[in-house]
Amino acid sequence: MKLGLLNILIVSGIVAVLAGQPACFAATFEIHPAIVDSSEEFENIANSLKPGDELILHGGVYSQNGRRAVTAKGTPEKPIVIRAADGESPLLTRPVDNIDKHNNIEFVDCSYLTIRGIRLKGGSSGVRFIRGHHITFENCEIFETGNNALTMNSGNCDAFIIRKNHIHHTGLSKRGATEGEGMYIGCHSGSCRTTNTLVEGNYIHHLRSTSNGGNDGIEIKVGSYNNTVRNNVIHDTNIGRQYPGIFVYGGGKGINIVEGNVIWNAGEGIQVVSDAIIRNNIIFNCAVTGITATPHAAMPKVRNVRIVNNTIVNHPRGRGIRIRWGGAPDMIFSNNAVYCPDSIAVDASGVTNAVFSANYVEGRLVGVEIDNSCFYDGASTTRTFGEPDKKNYWPKPGSNLINNADPVFAPKLDFNNTARKPPFDVGAYETEAQATNPGWQIKAGFKK
Repeated sequence: MKLGLLNILIVSGIVAVLAGQPACFAATFEIHPAIVDSSEEFENIANSLKPGDELILHGGVYSQNGRRAVTAKGTPEKPIVIRAADGESPLLTRPVDNIDKHNNIEFVDCSYLTIRGIRLKGGSSGVRFIRGHHITFENCEIFETGNNALTMNSGNCDAFIIRKNHIHHTGLSKRGATEGEGMYIGCHSGSCRTTNTLVEGNYIHHLRSTSNGGNDGIEIKVGSYNNTVRNNVIHDTNIGRQYPGIFVYGGGKGINIVEGNVIWNAGEGIQVVSDAIIRNNIIFNCAVTGITATPHAAMPKVRNVRIVNNTIVNHPRGRGIRIRWGGAPDMIFSNNAVYCPDSIAVDASGVTNAVFSANYVEGRLVGVEIDNSCFYDGASTTRTFGEPDKKNYWPKPGSNLINNADPVFAPKLDFNNTARKPPFDVGAYETEAQATNPGWQIKAGFKK
């Protein structure tokens, strides 16, 4: 059949707008919720999408009682888009009696695909990516899952963008011990890896776990590399169990970068083993440590870690920093502000081969000392920061943090994405003679 320049097809409540040439065209499909069944229009159409196609979900509840799996393969020139209708809020879920029997949705061997603006409630895992590359997952919400929220541990994944998603209230299953990670990226054994991926600007909170698997906010497993985790807000990864806000294992061919995140009410704020840059993060009120930098059973070899210009404050029950770097090569700890007046600020061993400089501390020290080179007296928390009781860790005028960083290790940008200029400041912020923070104020919600 010969097609004109524009054809509109309406079948079973599905609107498809077809545009292009007779033998090669892209289609836009629009769908509305249908009757609960073991399959649904959304899944069927999503699996039929061709390069350049777009699937638009209108508001309402899309409920399915069987496996929901999608394979959609676009091309660099013609990516596929699955998205919410403008101004609407489609919800993918399951009937109450099998809310965590299946994963909410699985994306299998997808490529050059964008998923945007969809809410996903329930499922064992909320979203599972089974292999795939060049996938953007953005502006979605995953919540009230039986287990974890988003997983990438079923085969290699490459070149993902995971951006501006709201992930919360995980690990709710009552069927047995459960995990509740916000994002589980890579395989624990290193048998699958995630590479070249950006995890940016997500809001993750209230994660529950009752097993040793944990409820980490973002966990990047052994062997995964060239990933960047930045500008995420993570808090309350401590329901049932207490696990890190962010955990990067290393052991891959490249490094992972963790920068500009804010984390509170976690077990460890950040845990790192190898092959990472940890910079410009703000961490406070964590029960175990602000940053743990030690070997791990899954990754016993410590190497190549740079921890610079982080602000860590007020860990009354734990430590600010815990370091175990015996025999580790290429380790740097510089320009960090560590303020734990009622506990141990720094607990370190195996540091003789590492580089330490211009760290300002309040609290007890174990394995290191105030020497006015590697570590300095930072004065008190109240004299140093604006309003620490209100999550305001901007250095006050006259703070010891101002103009005292080691320029060799100062990053180009700070927590606010402001250019750092000499003389540089210690900690996550660069004040540039400003008495108050001109940027985003720390609070629950997305970092802006």
